[in-house]
Amino acid sequence: MKIFRFGLGIWIFAFLLLLPSLLSAGDATKQLSTTIDGFVPIISNTPREELQANGMPESARKLVLARFDFSEMTKRSLGRHWKSLNAREQKQFVDAFTQWQLISFGRIVRSFRSDKVQFIRELQDGKDVSVETKVVRRYSEDLPIDYWLHNVNGQWKVYNMVIDHVDITKNVRAQFERVVVKSSLQELLQKVKDQNPRT
Repeated sequence: MKIFRFGLGIWIFAFLLLLPSLLSAGDATKQLSTTIDGFVPIISNTPREELQANGMPESARKLVLARFDFSEMTKRSLGRHWKSLNAREQKQFVDAFTQWQLISFGRIVRSFRSDKVQFIRELQDGKDVSVETKVVRRYSEDLPIDYWLHNVNGQWKVYNMVIDHVDITKNVRAQFERVVVKSSLQELLQKVKDQNPRT
């Protein structure tokens, strides 16, 4: 059952489209671009049938896990509910949340790999950085995407995205909240797991 209509598919799609078209590049932009340079060719050259059967190749999976802070994404998406979970429950949510997103990567990348992205600028906001980009699309209007990253032991990691002025974390948090209000955190966890056919 697909419970998250907007879901993470759109921001996953945006990440997968990125190709190095840098107008200006700070450390965060360079690290993000390096990851994408390695990731896109792997997925693009993996047969669709293999992606559907086995999911993302391990080499691509490692690149994504190294650049995205899925633990922080999960925490922010759960909002006030995060602190009510014990360590075991938090890990269960992070694992399910991460797997859900990784599977989504492999499903959509091949459909959109021909679009390009321009990196416009990198802005410092306290300890965090926003990398502003624009997806240049062949058959529709350009799509603005801002990546929010924070520094984790010298590596800039994505913890949120704003796509076409829609804050993805806030959007997912609102959807999670609706599920919790109607049922429970355990029901939410099960619904996230249900997005992962191989778990």
